Amino acid sequence: MKSLALLLIMIGIVGVNVADADLVVLGKGKAPIYVSDKNTNHFDFNNDGLIDYYVKAHYTGNSKQTLKVDYKIQDECVDGNTYEAAKMKLGFTSRDFFFFDRTWFTNLVAWNPWFKAASNDDNKRIDLVSLPKGALPIDFPESGDDVLAGTGKKGSFTHTSTIKELDGQPGWEGTIFFSGPAGEYFMWTVHPADGTEGCDTLSAFGIPIIIEP
Repeated sequence: MKSLALLLIMIGIVGVNVADADLVVLGKGKAPIYVSDKNTNHFDFNNDGLIDYYVKAHYTGNSKQTLKVDYKIQDECVDGNTYEAAKMKLGFTSRDFFFFDRTWFTNLVAWNPWFKAASNDDNKRIDLVSLPKGALPIDFPESGDDVLAGTGKKGSFTHTSTIKELDGQPGWEGTIFFSGPAGEYFMWTVHPADGTEGCDTLSAFGIPIIIEP
């Protein structure tokens, strides 16, 4: 089931026209913002009519800017509601149509305030998933920092009992900042996918990002 879920996300949903098909663009100009389109079923992994994954992101910026992505993700997608149980990593690939042509990049810099704090992370950034060209993160990768890091009630993301954008479901809310060289990328959240149905089979979900020179 894990490989099927991953292929549906990486190939079926995340394609050339993903911004048109699954995302609503807000505003115009050089740095529009897009959000998940709740009218599609691509963000309802449990087929229960409730949104499980919400993203709000800058679609494009330049290499001198810091880009920002807000995530709201239901508990089941990350295997838990505590920092000890929940897991999620971050990665960037090229936007080749076929997954076996995609390169995983680690030369972008990602962080949020928790990782920037002096005592929380040695290099004050989120280490990205590093995989060979064309590899799929069907098994949860060893490389990369766990983005859902923290202790008690303080951490890089916040767990909330009711999230409006997830149709009232509990889940995790957090923001990722990043910068990098000019190019067109898929920005991936990578998930444990330890289950056999619903969002617990989600291995990775990507959104398109453009960084101009």
